[in-house]
Amino acid sequence: MKETARIQIRTSEDMKRRASQLFEDLGLDLGTAINMFLSQSLREGGLPFRSQLSKFDREMEEAEASPVTRAGDVESIKDIVHHV
Repeated sequence: MKETARIQIRTSEDMKRRASQLFEDLGLDLGTAINMFLSQSLREGGLPFRSQLSKFDREMEEAEASPVTRAGDVESIKDIVHHV
């Protein structure tokens, strides 16, 4: 039998409960599911799923990186909106 090691992680009680129920419904316990994740990560050489920011997060990053245009009066605002 292979030597085993203990891994401890912290998560919310709700996350643990919901994940345990999900994996139980799939016929797995939480430890087996975590070991499957680790095994697949090693096979893939990375995360076994796409990791990406949500569309909202990307749009917020783009907006925050955009230069700020200031308008002093209504005509300036109309001019800015017309060019968008």
